Amino acid sequence: MINQNLIVAIIFCIIAIAILIKQSLIYKRFLKGRILLLAFLTFLTTLIIFFYGEVDDNIKNIFDWTLIAIEVVIGIIIFLTFDYSIFRQKYQFELTKSLDESKLYVVLDKKERIKEMSSLLLKDLNLEFSECHGKNFFDILEAKYRIIGFNDQECYKDDIKKYYYHYEKKVNPDDKNKIELILQDDHAKESAMHFFESLIYKGKSYKGRILIGELKNEDNLIGIEKDLASTSSELEIIKNRFVTLLQKTNEGVFFNNLTDGYIWCNDTLVKKLSLNGNSLDTNSFYKQIHPDDIALYKESLSNLKATDYSISYRFNTGTNYIYIKEEGRKLVIGKNIELCGIMTPLDDYKFSKTDTILDNIYGEPEMLQRLDMLERGEKIFEVVYFRVDSIPEINETLGRAIGNTMLSQYVQFFKQNFVTDNQIYRISGLEFVAFVTDYRKMDMLKNNLVNGEKMLHVHADYLNQKVDAEVFMGISRSDDLPSHKDTLKNAKEALKFASNPKFSSNFAFYKDIR
Repeated sequence: MINQNLIVAIIFCIIAIAILIKQSLIYKRFLKGRILLLAFLTFLTTLIIFFYGEVDDNIKNIFDWTLIAIEVVIGIIIFLTFDYSIFRQKYQFELTKSLDESKLYVVLDKKERIKEMSSLLLKDLNLEFSECHGKNFFDILEAKYRIIGFNDQECYKDDIKKYYYHYEKKVNPDDKNKIELILQDDHAKESAMHFFESLIYKGKSYKGRILIGELKNEDNLIGIEKDLASTSSELEIIKNRFVTLLQKTNEGVFFNNLTDGYIWCNDTLVKKLSLNGNSLDTNSFYKQIHPDDIALYKESLSNLKATDYSISYRFNTGTNYIYIKEEGRKLVIGKNIELCGIMTPLDDYKFSKTDTILDNIYGEPEMLQRLDMLERGEKIFEVVYFRVDSIPEINETLGRAIGNTMLSQYVQFFKQNFVTDNQIYRISGLEFVAFVTDYRKMDMLKNNLVNGEKMLHVHADYLNQKVDAEVFMGISRSDDLPSHKDTLKNAKEALKFASNPKFSSNFAFYKDIR
């Protein structure tokens, strides 16, 4: 018959192995040292049991002491493991207790039935756990509340229950979802439960989910709304200030979004550069930069490391290139990269101040912008390109003041009689372009020219000095062939024709000379 010590030793080994395997599963790691030691002791115990009946008494005595030593070692291993398990269970209990008292949490099986629920949530629902266990979570919620929303959508209890039917087909084991339930009590006060969802899987099989979160009542929501309203008000003030500055400044302000590929310019810069609108894609803008400068410009932007920068280049305004100094700052917000700053034309020619109407007349960039608007419209218009001669001689003999006075009075005369909406522009010191958009004024201009050209031969007295000047004029209409896009060029050609000494008149209509 086998000695009792043998039975005790093998039982100890089996118990210890079972405990260590369970602990390895709990800790999610292989307890290598202890398991290898137990495996050795189990193997040694098995050998002793196998050979115990075949050895003499002296050897049996050694075996007995060996078995006692094995039992002691196994007892120590069981005690240490059992002691550590008690500590972990106590730690787990304290952690669960803390969570139970501070958070809303509920454990649901795959059929949305309640398996566990925190005391805080039970207290809010005025229920005992026995009243909730095994019941549908959303049915329990509606014991106190009415569910009216789910994740920013208007939903009711039955809608949500349908959503979670066969939920395992909609999710993956690694999903981490946020859930918001909008609730309404019997007094129509709204609150919201915010949960963080963690899915429970055993292997690849979905077993349920754990919801952990908090309740935000109407007071919390009102506080949040107040903060949002205050922030929104501050942003609106900043926006209005910024828009006002953009409208009032005389500087050419731009924002170049390198990530999205578009550039925005304020009205001042649009006029200075004769752009077609405030916003355009960067490629269209870059095409206007001189071919010799664009490579250097793009290289400078690509190598831009400092926040502030300054670049100069030539830009095509439609009729000629002008030098621009671009000064700005590089802004990086997340993945968005933007340049913002000021563009200043360096050779934007300014006429000297005259203290006359000439100071308030726009120049060539504004004229080209207006022409583009007229060409895109359907209404017929007329371009009048005229030059007032003899002004340099008058400036030299009678003084610049008289020359400016005569020039400004002629421009004022033409503006009052033939132009609407201030559509007259100074192209050079003596040359002007006017757009006539009123059919009656087109006829009036033609009649005045055909019936004697008096308006092209200016006679005046200034300080008892007789002053004479000649005006040459070229006129083209947008319905002249071949294209309304050539109206300005046609008017300039007509002016050149009228200025020829061999031509009998000081004016010419393009349709008559082509």
